[in-house]
Amino acid sequence: LGVLAAIAYPNYNGYVERTNRADMMVEMQQIASRIESNKINYKRYDRIPLSSILSGTVAADGSTNFPSAGTALYTVTVTTNNTTTLTDREWEIEAAPITGTRMATDGSLTLESTGQKCRDTYCGLGSEWR
Repeated sequence: LGVLAAIAYPNYNGYVERTNRADMMVEMQQIASRIESNKINYKRYDRIPLSSILSGTVAADGSTNFPSAGTALYTVTVTTNNTTTLTDREWEIEAAPITGTRMATDGSLTLESTGQKCRDTYCGLGSEWR
């Protein structure tokens, strides 16, 4: 039983971390979609408040935690020239793991307006989030 537990527990932890990471990646894609959808509605980027793009409560620095319910695992920030509205067509969404959580050692995720995705320091336009 101890051998089985020694094998199963790390595999389970890995599965939970991959699931949490995948949920964050989906949320980042949804944020990017909201940015571009709002751009269509407002006809320009500088009229889009970050509170309409990010889920949950948005802090003064323009960040929010994900998930918004339960234990927060990531701090999500949309980086632009201004923290309250999007002022440029170039933006970056970053999800940084929160210290002391299950995802703390997983590394940051980023998604740029150009489509480039990064997981920690590994970046590209393909499947870098895997």
